[in-house]
Amino acid sequence: MGFSLRTRHDLEKIERSTLAPYAAFSGDHGASRLQQEPEHPYRTAFQRDRDRIIHSRAFRRLKHKRQVFLTESGDHYRTRLTHTLEVAQLSRTMARSMGVNEDLVEAIALGHDLGHTPFGHVGEVVLHEIMSGRDTLSGVLPGHHAGGYKHNYQSLRVVDVLEKKYQWDGLNLTAAVREGILKHTRLRREALQFPDFESRGLHYELDNAITLEGQIVAVCDEIAQRTHDLEDGIRANFVTLEQVRQLPIIQELDQHVGMQIADDFIYRNALIRALINFLVTDVMEASLARIERFMELMQRSGHFDAQIIWFSDRVHPLQEELDRFIMNEIIKTASEERGDDSARRIIRSLVKMYFQYPKLLPDYRLRAAADEKMRQEISANPGQSASALHDMQQNPQFLRTICDHIAGMTDNYAEAQYDRLKREHHGS
Repeated sequence: MGFSLRTRHDLEKIERSTLAPYAAFSGDHGASRLQQEPEHPYRTAFQRDRDRIIHSRAFRRLKHKRQVFLTESGDHYRTRLTHTLEVAQLSRTMARSMGVNEDLVEAIALGHDLGHTPFGHVGEVVLHEIMSGRDTLSGVLPGHHAGGYKHNYQSLRVVDVLEKKYQWDGLNLTAAVREGILKHTRLRREALQFPDFESRGLHYELDNAITLEGQIVAVCDEIAQRTHDLEDGIRANFVTLEQVRQLPIIQELDQHVGMQIADDFIYRNALIRALINFLVTDVMEASLARIERFMELMQRSGHFDAQIIWFSDRVHPLQEELDRFIMNEIIKTASEERGDDSARRIIRSLVKMYFQYPKLLPDYRLRAAADEKMRQEISANPGQSASALHDMQQNPQFLRTICDHIAGMTDNYAEAQYDRLKREHHGS
């Protein structure tokens, strides 16, 4: 008896024979890469995308980026990395149960938050204010609209442009993964003009991903945030179990799951498990009914140009109420507790210092913002470089380069850079 490796063709055949007809099949997507390259002998296109994301530098940095709570405030609070892993786990569970492509949802989930800034949501807000020209850092910046900032667009920019591992820019992912990353949260087309934005294969006119796998990651991102933010908020004593049990969605779980548990710690864990199961099950059951109606109406199983994967009409308002509770009682309180003013000061100061002193940027960043002649002039003495510096500062690409650099920082690296540059330049 001779054993042999399963080739990519074998795996693609297995997909065809085991996945539902409405799934995305990896054999259809290898040719959608921005740069054409040979297929791998024993990995499918989506497996390859997943692996490239896991081995990227941006993925490794997620472990030191804040989700909601400060990374140093406790070992058990979520970071951006553990959030990403939870989204991937929920997405794979849902994909397997619904008969769609697990490798695709895993690749999208692992890459969806690569563009998040240090210090969580506040970092994104500060960079958008700067990049849209609303914050000129007290007149230091020219005030031009430089494209704005949003983490899903930046995640796509990371995998398309900023990661440097190959003879081309970026990771050269398939269109289905790129679209899922971009559309895991809502688009803001009117406010964002990212440079080097390649919309090929993204169906940019639609708010939803056209694959069910992309839509699964979007809803699992929401479910993960609801459940882990609630658990972390209870752990941090921002809300009590008594408050949580007043929510209609929790009352329904208490009634139907019968969680009459005396120990608060065990109850909290049972509550989060039941909430995850309740939300995931509702999405799958409601979505399967929508898939069936869509296929009957459209007479096709691919290119879902409508939102299919979502909560039922009954559960949607319940989870929205939960979301409002978490925002008001946990997220806003955490914002006050963790010192968002300090995060704002650090990011604004870093932008200002890099803008005024470009030589502080790493060489590879400076090369992205200026040609060789301009870099040499800026490296000369200040009197000779004033004109070159002014020309660079008027170029929106320079500010975008600074934005890319800061957005990629971890929380602790941003703090360390701020302290170092403040000492060296006396707070200028």
